Amino acid sequence: MASTAVNPLTYLEKYVEVSSSLPVELQRVVHTIKDIDERLVTLKNETKERVDACLAMPSASSRQASADDIDATNKARHEIEKNHADIIQLSTEKVRLAHIAMEMIQFNIGALDKELNPFTQEMKERNEAGFEDEFAVDADTPAAGGALDPMTMAFMSGHDFDLGGGNAPSMQYSHQQPKKSHKKKAPVPPQPGERVAANIGEVSGDPGAQEWIVAVVVAHKPEEGAYEVMDADEESDDGSGQVYHIPEDLVIAMPRSALCREGQNFHPGTVVLAVYPMTTTFYRAVVVQSARKLGSEYGDFLLEFEDDGDADGLPQRPVPYMHVVKHPQYR
Repeated sequence: MASTAVNPLTYLEKYVEVSSSLPVELQRVVHTIKDIDERLVTLKNETKERVDACLAMPSASSRQASADDIDATNKARHEIEKNHADIIQLSTEKVRLAHIAMEMIQFNIGALDKELNPFTQEMKERNEAGFEDEFAVDADTPAAGGALDPMTMAFMSGHDFDLGGGNAPSMQYSHQQPKKSHKKKAPVPPQPGERVAANIGEVSGDPGAQEWIVAVVVAHKPEEGAYEVMDADEESDDGSGQVYHIPEDLVIAMPRSALCREGQNFHPGTVVLAVYPMTTTFYRAVVVQSARKLGSEYGDFLLEFEDDGDADGLPQRPVPYMHVVKHPQYR
C-alpha cells in the first residue's frame, strides 16, 4: 500500500495556530523586566544619596557626634541595607523572568519539531534530493512534547506575580546539561599584576599571625615556592612600594572575574575570607547568602564578619563576589 503524501503546510499551519500567542507572551515578559529596571534605577539612586549623606555625618566614634547623629547614622545604615536587599531581590526576579522567556521559546521549538517529525520521516523514506538530516532540530530535548515548568505555565496563563518574590511559584527545571568530554584544566597560578589575598602577618609579625590584605603579584618564583607581592594600597607605577616575599601557601588567588562559568559560589555557612567594606583588608566571615546569579555573572555575597557585632547583633553585609575567597583552614 502506497504511503499517503505528507503536506508540510498542514504541520506548519498547526504549529502557527499553537504558537500564535508567543509574541504577546514574550512582550509581557520584556515589559515586566523593563518595569523592574526602572525600579532598580530609582533604588540605586536613592541608595547612592543615602550613602553620600551617611558619609557626611560625624563618625559614631567622633567626639563631635551627638546622640542624634548616632541615631541618624544607624537609621541611614538600616535604610541602605534595606535598599540593597530590595535591589538583590529585584535583580533575581529579572533572572527568573529571563528563564521564563527561555522556557517559552524552547517549548515552541520543541512543538515545531514535533509537528515536523512525520514529514521528516517521510522525507527520509522517500530519500528526496536535498534533504539534510543535520538541519533537523533534536526531538529528544526536554521541551519537545514535554510540559513547561509551573512558573512559565502560570505566566503564559496571564497570572501576575508579586515582585517581592513571596508568592511567586518555585521554578523546577528538568533540563539536563550536556556532559563535557574534556578534562578539567588545572587552575592557573596568580600571575604578575593580578590581585591576591596575602598573609603578610606571617612574614612581618609573629609566626602564625593572621593579617590578610589585598596584594598585587610582583613576581612568582615557583622554584622557591614563593611569591613577591605588594600591598594594593601602596601599588605605584614606579614600583616603589614595599615588596613582601611570601610562601605560596600564604597566597590565595582572588577571582579573576565574576562570570558564573569561571568561578565558585559558596553555600551558606561556608567560612571565608572577605574584604571588609571600604577597606583592603580581609577578615574571617561566614556566608549568610550565596552570591546571586545576575545574568551570566555573580552578584554580591551576604556575609557576617566575626567581631563585627553591635547592639543589634552581627550585621549582614553585602560583599562583591570578587572580594571573597575560601578560608585557608577550610580549603
